[in-house]
Amino acid sequence: TLERLISDKKQEMIKSISEKRDWFDLTMPGSKLDLGHLHPLTKVLKEVKQIFNFLGYQIADGPEIESDYFNFEALNIPKDHPSRDTQMTFYVDTKGTDLKPSETILRTQTSAMQGRVMEKMKPPFRVLAPGRNFRYEQVDASHGFEFWQVEGFVVDKNIHLTDLFGTINYVLRELFGKEIKTRFATTNFPFVEPGVDTYMQCTICKGKGCSFCKNTGWSEIMPAGMIHPNVLKNAGIDAAKWNGFAFAIGLSRIVNLRYQIKDLRTLTTPDMRILSQF
Repeated sequence: TLERLISDKKQEMIKSISEKRDWFDLTMPGSKLDLGHLHPLTKVLKEVKQIFNFLGYQIADGPEIESDYFNFEALNIPKDHPSRDTQMTFYVDTKGTDLKPSETILRTQTSAMQGRVMEKMKPPFRVLAPGRNFRYEQVDASHGFEFWQVEGFVVDKNIHLTDLFGTINYVLRELFGKEIKTRFATTNFPFVEPGVDTYMQCTICKGKGCSFCKNTGWSEIMPAGMIHPNVLKNAGIDAAKWNGFAFAIGLSRIVNLRYQIKDLRTLTTPDMRILSQF
């Protein structure tokens, strides 16, 4: 029968293979399978989301191809504002679409989510908006043309700068441990007043100075500040009644400091010898 023929053929093949093998050790372990790994950016982003979920923040998502209005004008950055020169913006080719070429860009900052969210939500609210951004910048160990930020902002009554400092310190201690050192320096951004830069002691060199922290012992990781009243007004929120704070966590730099990676470009490599270590 056909089944008999198939069975005989199988036995013949097994016998032929067995004769070719000199010896086979059944106790020998099998070859190790290559398992998939979460990218370090994905790992840290998941952890950051969990921390802010605990603090009562909602997660929001927005487009990477953004309008000039939300990326700049809604954030108190008019067309003639000098700060636009520092953004090094990528403009999108809009041929064949209804979009205006001078008003369609690759998002340069997740702060663009502030206007989008504020126009739709009524205060009070706490929002976290992670995402990729793009700037035409010189690529080096601590900068790239593509980078991740995690934008966070709170709008409520009687919010103070100390609330912002407390939130930032809490989050960084959850990520790096209670012994981590931070400091704040005043700075200027059109969409916050007052504005601050957040610095964390470099975990790569332990504050001694290295190429990543530019030999200062401190790494800038998070611009922040109190939301400018004009940003609230542009979104239709009464700035006399409500106020708030905002911050933009440099996720890529957080990952570098978390895993002590000296070169930001390592995070974009497809080399599995590197990625499999995480």
